Order: sequence, then structure tokens, then C-alpha cells
Amino acid sequence: MTPEEVVLQLKRNGTFDDLRKRLLMEFQTGEEGKNFLGKLKLFMEEMVAQKPGLVEKDSSFFHEQVSAELEKAGVYSSVRQDILGILKEDYYQQRVDKEIQLVNQKEES
Repeated sequence: MTPEEVVLQLKRNGTFDDLRKRLLMEFQTGEEGKNFLGKLKLFMEEMVAQKPGLVEKDSSFFHEQVSAELEKAGVYSSVRQDILGILKEDYYQQRVDKEIQLVNQKEES
């Protein structure tokens, strides 16, 4: 079985969705998520203070501008690193290993 086929099986059996939901919940309730929300709130307050007219713009324009500024400020990169740290926890590694073994066992049967 190729790696692509294993990934497809993990998607089909819901493993990726389960892991995504757990990761999101851990991020939102953990220190990483709280820190992110604090940074985001401060960032938004500063951005609106510097450009007050921005909040009156079309929502898609506002979103585009904020996203670009968040990227420039490295906020997304910081969140990426936090999430990668969570993914390195034993639970995720062991769960993926277990699910891959199950897929391989089913394939061999």
C-alpha cells in the first residue's frame, strides 16, 4: 500500500477529522490558544487605532487587509509553531501509528 493510499484510508475512516477536532479543542482551551487570542486582540486594537477608517470598509477588504498584516507580523507563523508543538505530543504520534497499523492489517486480510 502506498503512502497516498494509507492517507486516503485514514481520511475515509475519520482519523484525520478526529485528530483535527481534538487539535482544535486543545489549541482553543490551552495556553497557546489563549496567547493567540490575546495577541490577536492587541494586534486588532493597534491596527484599528492606526487606521480607524478600516472598520468601515467592506468586510472582504477588511479581512484581506487584516490577514496580510497578520502574515507580515508573523502571527500565523507563531500559531503554526504552537500547533506543530502540540502535534508532537505522544497522543498524536501514537494515534497515527495505531491507525496506520490498522489500515495495514485490513489491507493484508
